[in-house]
Amino acid sequence: MKKIVINIFFVFALLAITTSCGEDWLELELKGSLPFASEAIDTDEKAFEVLCGAYDFLQVKYYSGWSSYYLLGNLAADDGVPVGGGFSDRPEYWDFHEYEITSENPALLQFWRRNYYGIYRANIVLNDIELETSAMDMYRAEAKFLRAYFYFELVKTFGNIAFYTVNLSPSEYSPTNTAPEVVYEQIEKDLLEAIEVLPNKSQQTTAEMTRASKGAAQAMLGKAYLFQKKYDEAAGVLKTLVGSGEYDLCPVYDSIFKKSEEFGIESVFEVPYASYIHGDFWANGRESEGNIEVQLTGPRETALTGFVNAGWGFDMIDSSLVDAWDAAGDEVRKYGTGLGPESFHEWVTISATQVDDNGNGFPDDKEKEEWTGWYQKKRCPYVGYNDPGQSPMEATYENNERVIRFADVLLMYAEALNQKGSPDDGTALQMVNRVRQRAKLDPLSGISGNELFEAIKLERRLELGAEGQRYWDVVRWGDGAKTFGYLGFVEGTHEIWPIPESEIGKTSLVQNNGY
Repeated sequence: MKKIVINIFFVFALLAITTSCGEDWLELELKGSLPFASEAIDTDEKAFEVLCGAYDFLQVKYYSGWSSYYLLGNLAADDGVPVGGGFSDRPEYWDFHEYEITSENPALLQFWRRNYYGIYRANIVLNDIELETSAMDMYRAEAKFLRAYFYFELVKTFGNIAFYTVNLSPSEYSPTNTAPEVVYEQIEKDLLEAIEVLPNKSQQTTAEMTRASKGAAQAMLGKAYLFQKKYDEAAGVLKTLVGSGEYDLCPVYDSIFKKSEEFGIESVFEVPYASYIHGDFWANGRESEGNIEVQLTGPRETALTGFVNAGWGFDMIDSSLVDAWDAAGDEVRKYGTGLGPESFHEWVTISATQVDDNGNGFPDDKEKEEWTGWYQKKRCPYVGYNDPGQSPMEATYENNERVIRFADVLLMYAEALNQKGSPDDGTALQMVNRVRQRAKLDPLSGISGNELFEAIKLERRLELGAEGQRYWDVVRWGDGAKTFGYLGFVEGTHEIWPIPESEIGKTSLVQNNGY
């Protein structure tokens, strides 16, 4: 399977190289030529290569910094703490954790760019290729899924964003802020149209598993509905997905993020990575197809011989999440999500007296963190998951990213059933207990209404811990200040994040409130 992924993503990388790094992302993408500008895109093979260019930006890569939907979401929530080498190490991450996010934050800029790069390339597939073949019908459906995904990430993160469905030339590019409901309308349209064409997962060949499926589009649509509180619509599409028979829960929670379960029964939407570098990684991170964030979150300077390689120690699991598992008696998901002191024994040395890379203790004017010693296991640098024969080997981890899994779908469905116009709390409770059963927790009974809603909220935290869902769940529930206030969350500001200042300066976009 990995050999197939390498072949596909080699095309991705070639397309990425045609638009090498630059300071101005508009110039980077819009002034550069299309992949086949000098010749007509007149075959399915050429069209597929352009589509691969859009898929490429699902991967998180190294530019001048790392950023992803899950990492920034973890650090702004009570799921993760940056740690790394201390407060001076990747300060842009600490800004999220301490709610000192500014429009100059480089990780935020990379996140903005990553999604607009993907939209730009999806738009090429949808607007600039005139082929009319059955393959092209499929490619357009996939491009609609990708465009919807990228716009969803942007609208939930930034709110009033730049929005267009046809790429603009540099002279035309001066967008104003578009209201979220307009963006969501296009997201829904793209996903509904994609669902009509995309195959079920069971209909995909091994090679096609890396591409969008009907189930992935249905799950994305259900999530988009939930974020708009369209509970009846969410319940409808998620009911179809749950009842499709295409997905189920992986029997062992601890296996979900391991190689054995890549594109497995629980995987609804998954981003593949491959152990392959075809250039100078540190000069241009687009030249690696490995999952660098596995190295980023691995245990810092700590290795378990034959089991886990040393990483860089970012995104340590927050004590709040550890406490939530302990309070629920949830050892299955605690030990399936993190590697903690019980796992490392004498190897764990992280403490409140940790020093930075220069040997300096944390500044007195900063509140010292009580590091839990619980490192990421869902994105873990397992021995054998990378290629020591390539340099840097840290950039060759093959761990795939599970963006949406079936447990998430079951809990979204439960929420929609509980919150819709005519609630079905009986079925909602069945969905929750289906997830709890795998965690070896007693089933819930005799609850409904708001009590059940609160139980669903907790279940999402325990089940999806450290997967980047927590922050946006809490915000969409309207619980931001109540839940994250002690971290610095300000109601009316931190529900969305600032638009990067570099984009404000060269467009007609207006900055978000509070920034």
